[in-house]
Amino acid sequence: MAKIHTSLRHTVLLCILMLCSLPTTAQFLSWDDFVEQLFVEAESEGEEAAAMAENLYDDYAYLHAHPININRADSTELQRLGFLTDRQIEGIHYYIYRYGTLRSVGELMLIPELDYHTRQLLSYFVTFGEPEEKREDARDTWHRMLTGGRSELSSRLDVPLYRRAGYAPRTQSQLETSPSRYYMGNALYHNLRYTYRYDTRLSWGVSAEKDAGEPIFTPSVPLPDYLSGYIQLGDMGILKNLVVGNYRLRLGQGLILNSDFALGKTMLLQGLGRQTASIKPHRGTGEGDYYTGAAATLAWHSWQFTAFASYRRLDATLDGAAISTLKTDGYHRTPTELTRRGNTRGNLFGAHLGHSAHGLHVGLTVLYQSFNRRFAPPTQAYKRYAPQGHSFFNASADYAWHHHRLSITGETAVDGKGSIATLNMIRLKATDGLYLTLLQRHYAHDFWALEGKSFSTSSEIRGEQGIYLGTEWQPHRRFVLTAYADAYHYPYLRYRVAAPSYGTDGVVNARYTISNGHTLQLRYRFRLKQRDVVEGYRLLDGALFNEWTHRLRLQWNSTLTPLLTCQALIEGCFVQAETLSIGTMASAQATYSPTLGHHALRLSAGLTAFRADYAARLYGYERGLLYAYNYQMYYGTGLRGYLLIQYSHKETPRLTATAKVGATHYLDRNTIGSGATMIDACHREDVQLQVRYTF
Repeated sequence: MAKIHTSLRHTVLLCILMLCSLPTTAQFLSWDDFVEQLFVEAESEGEEAAAMAENLYDDYAYLHAHPININRADSTELQRLGFLTDRQIEGIHYYIYRYGTLRSVGELMLIPELDYHTRQLLSYFVTFGEPEEKREDARDTWHRMLTGGRSELSSRLDVPLYRRAGYAPRTQSQLETSPSRYYMGNALYHNLRYTYRYDTRLSWGVSAEKDAGEPIFTPSVPLPDYLSGYIQLGDMGILKNLVVGNYRLRLGQGLILNSDFALGKTMLLQGLGRQTASIKPHRGTGEGDYYTGAAATLAWHSWQFTAFASYRRLDATLDGAAISTLKTDGYHRTPTELTRRGNTRGNLFGAHLGHSAHGLHVGLTVLYQSFNRRFAPPTQAYKRYAPQGHSFFNASADYAWHHHRLSITGETAVDGKGSIATLNMIRLKATDGLYLTLLQRHYAHDFWALEGKSFSTSSEIRGEQGIYLGTEWQPHRRFVLTAYADAYHYPYLRYRVAAPSYGTDGVVNARYTISNGHTLQLRYRFRLKQRDVVEGYRLLDGALFNEWTHRLRLQWNSTLTPLLTCQALIEGCFVQAETLSIGTMASAQATYSPTLGHHALRLSAGLTAFRADYAARLYGYERGLLYAYNYQMYYGTGLRGYLLIQYSHKETPRLTATAKVGATHYLDRNTIGSGATMIDACHREDVQLQVRYTF
């Protein structure tokens, strides 16, 4: 009788949920809106933060393009999503075992281990198909794994309809006199990517890329500038994961080792701060954050052991024979850049041992790194505690405890000199509609971790202390309020900051679903940072200048019909420094997606008007090609427009072809850029083409 009542109660709840499924799921952001909200903040943090966000976008784009069937996914496949805890995975499997197939995103609400953020993230990366019959491991012969998988081949070509100064004709004398002003290759950008995957057990891929300006098919550079490949094995007994070739690795909270991505302040509110040991193949075309060699994870009951080794040629700017800085942008266009290509060798070895059971995780990581050149002693005062020498050692302990309402994660690390860095975070589900996140970090001023990337306001895990408090409140299913405040202190000098300094950063974001498919969002961000004053502006001796930045964005998203979506936004930026800098922007985008049988079209268009000083520059997300990071930076006065056309065949084999035309016209200048990137015109146009074939 009790079982009957339990089954009846579940059936009634499920029926109610299905009746409300449309307004319930409508509160989730669309994929494009999610990408825009998650990554737009990274663009304003500088080039390094933007590069890390580009790597993360590439991973998410791949997972979004290759969603998993949640009803047949095993623990290994769900763990590779990165944001699920062991307890949440157990909750998903228990629900399917007890109640049967999951039918929709709305039904995820019945799994108590899944909070709002996790349900939203799952909606982008899973499908709800019927569970297929599980194949026995014995039947997965090597022949079947090599021939029974799915392949994807994609190619992208960017064609600029303008010419930069670096492509101008030049003599050998000019080239020798100004080796940084001339490009050695043509202006086309091209990449080629192939991936093969058989379940979670076998995958491999290769990537090739030529950046605009890089030479190719010449005696000195016969192949594309960037070539990458990997082979991945997984779910084979105690061998949980093995990647040979180019890979990315994240251990703990990333204090000593993270080539994946660093947590941003908005990402914490999205529930992405739960990752521990993670090995990923490097599928993309980013040329900085990856390792070359092998990494493997062995799992035995509740224990995991990860070992890794890497040998890479790196680009470096040299001071004599010593390393001044490592160069990670991957550009080899000019004679100067070509001389830095692979001029340094680096080795990396290490291991991680972790134990996870009953919601508790503890782990220990050790890392040894060496270079064939030493890092030069810095001459600038603010670099006094920068890394020096040929070799570096780090060790750390990471820890986590996850409960239905409370999650505690952290990592404490030490370098070879005994300097310490620590990061600790508490995430609390206070009520069904209220989440609180508290994060504390303390990074010693002389802590060295060359491979560390974690939560930080600066680009390094060194010389920073801070407290972060974030919250999300959903008092009604149509209204969501998210906010964070971060206060931090730098106890030592920094670039353009000749004394200890402090800063604050905060965001308030309100999203209201007016009706199904119509959402209004208001976002305000403020920042206070201290720096030296510019020449000619006087303060008290030794005093630092307080620079205030305010950004305000109002955005409207609408699904007018199942085939037509629109977006409109206005944004302003005000920077109060020695002078007042102002930036304003207004944009509108629309997407029409008709389907004719097995044929689908996607037509997108957008127009942006902007007027902004460089200090108050603005950023905007455009619909674009798959695996292409589609953010634009706006400053000056002008207009930006684009048109995207995409065709896809929905059956297997599936062909997708995309073309995008973009144009930017400036009203306040006759040239664009400077040096080798200068365009002798007030406008620029470009064409992007992509073909993707899945078979």
